[in-house]
Amino acid sequence: MFRLTIAALFLAVIFVSLYGTGWTTVDQLPQNIADQSNIKALGVLIFTDFVIPFEILSIVLLSSLIGAIYMAKGDDN
Repeated sequence: MFRLTIAALFLAVIFVSLYGTGWTTVDQLPQNIADQSNIKALGVLIFTDFVIPFEILSIVLLSSLIGAIYMAKGDDN
């Protein structure tokens, strides 16, 4: 029952994050070619507007990496 509760809370956090994220559509993107490949603007967006989803994603990826290492190691019997 505890695992089901943790999984439900994890999914709730993901759904709330997805709902709260303002998705940029194609119409909102800059049409100037020079503006489309601006790495500085991408860095500013990641670390200002999208810092919470970025951090959540990093935690999810880190936990999956730790889980994969744990599963690959196996028992030391």
